[in-house]
Amino acid sequence: MAHRAFIYCVLAAVIAGSCLVEYWGARGLARLPQRKRLLVAGAIAALCALGAVAFRGSFLASDCFVLAAALLVAVLLAPPLRSVGALAAFLLTGAVADLLSTYMGPTQWLVRSWIHGSRLTAMRFLAVTVPFKGKPIPVIGVADMLFFAVCVTVTRRLGWPEPPVFLVPLASLLTALGVGLLIGLTPALPFLAVGVFAYVGISGRHGSGTPNHGSNSALS
Repeated sequence: MAHRAFIYCVLAAVIAGSCLVEYWGARGLARLPQRKRLLVAGAIAALCALGAVAFRGSFLASDCFVLAAALLVAVLLAPPLRSVGALAAFLLTGAVADLLSTYMGPTQWLVRSWIHGSRLTAMRFLAVTVPFKGKPIPVIGVADMLFFAVCVTVTRRLGWPEPPVFLVPLASLLTALGVGLLIGLTPALPFLAVGVFAYVGISGRHGSGTPNHGSNSALS
């Protein structure tokens, strides 16, 4: 029991740290006009890609690339999502795709290959990983980080208070982690969608909202 609790704490810390990076990255980029936002995000992703190539044995380098790539794609996908309904449709689509991929698609195939000792390099560039006996242990996928970054960007635009902007999607991903430790491979995006829907229902934030102070031009 203590061993399981320790593992959960380590994995939860990795997820929380990754989400914090995406959160502050999204906030920082939101201060820039859209064109500069894309250029800066692209430059960061390119630098992280070069670092991952130059330091091929470094898990930190590959993790930085995964987080930068997720942030870059989030910058591309977030601008059209200007309402709670649009965000809900985006999350629902991602949740369905994640379910199919996890139980009968690419995610299942990739994880099975990883379990049998192959596709180790691919896994490092498709998920935030931690090393264990020289083997990458996937903690959270690049798609999960991408959807987290989109949630942060869009909910800030819709005027959510900063604590739930970060904590609602983080709690959702940590819940998925807990379920995964209990029953095995578990898709995270359905939990993310349910968490956001639940907060919208409880808080009553159904409209387009008012952008956070100082972020009007960045999030428009």
